[in-house]
Amino acid sequence: MHFSIRPLDPTSDVELDQYGALERALDEHAYGGSQDLTREQLRATLTDSPYWTTRRWVALAETIEGGESLVGRATTFVPLRENLETISVGVEVHPAFRGHGIATALVEEALIPAIRDSGRTLVEGYGEVPADGDPDSAEEPVNRLARRLGITRKNLAVCRAVPLPLDDALLDALEAEAAERTGPYRIEVWDDEVPEPHLGTYGVLMRQLELDEPDEEFEHEAPEYTPERIRENERRRRESGLRAIIAVAVAPDGSFVGNSEVHVHTAPGTTVGWQENTLVMPEHRGHRLGLALKVATHRQLRQQAPQLRSVVTWNSHVNPWMIWVNEKLGYRVIYRELVLQGRPGFAADAGADAAGP
Repeated sequence: MHFSIRPLDPTSDVELDQYGALERALDEHAYGGSQDLTREQLRATLTDSPYWTTRRWVALAETIEGGESLVGRATTFVPLRENLETISVGVEVHPAFRGHGIATALVEEALIPAIRDSGRTLVEGYGEVPADGDPDSAEEPVNRLARRLGITRKNLAVCRAVPLPLDDALLDALEAEAAERTGPYRIEVWDDEVPEPHLGTYGVLMRQLELDEPDEEFEHEAPEYTPERIRENERRRRESGLRAIIAVAVAPDGSFVGNSEVHVHTAPGTTVGWQENTLVMPEHRGHRLGLALKVATHRQLRQQAPQLRSVVTWNSHVNPWMIWVNEKLGYRVIYRELVLQGRPGFAADAGADAAGP
């Protein structure tokens, strides 16, 4: 198969439409559902932020009829406010075109030169193995690509999904179970954005989530979620067609001590949503607040996104508390995700050059 690799041209409507088709195909293959973004919503997801920059490449295969079909993509993500040594990379190929060396070519022709150019020395990436696969097998495609990038597994996450709609009787039972332990705590639900008076507190919750996330050997600096950063994230989310269902746990003294978010695309053709985060502050754990928060957001799904057929979430395999909550709701394993990181020699050399003598 003959194919070529070049940077994505987001100004091209034709190319953007093909990019969106690739994204839908990847999601349908992985999750059995996808998002129905308009061209402008997709374009909004590709723009840079004050907090990071991205670069994207595409693999174009020549079709029998002539012309080209977009069959793969590669991405770099460079944080600008924290994790200043780090560059995140990713590569994906249309399920129908795997096994032809496209992913390898994207790594060698796009990602490795981009890592060198970035001056970053810590490289991270993510990749899938089947639910029953061996994450350490040298024959898994993700591990073959990881060797070329000089990165190794530092953590293992598990991707789960729950079919929708959830039975009201199940949610009633879980809410009653949580109420036995929540006592004077209560749950509030916010529609799409954080109320202005609570931005500072909510930023503390978001930072704590990243501080507490079980990540084994993975190196990561938790961001500061300032009010400006939260509002920027909300703006980008809206421009991409997503809405957030936000639940917060309120302690007896009125302080906010936990949160959970589900993000849903509002188009009728969208069939999958995303569980983004769930946290309870350390000193308030043991009251079934995580379960109560998730029940609250999942109750809203039928009203706000009746078109969805599933919600997808990820947990580190060393996070038994949240796995327990998810399994109570009916989440089941789809695949396992390798969390990869390393300091390849070619990146270290580039970093030294970038730093000067």
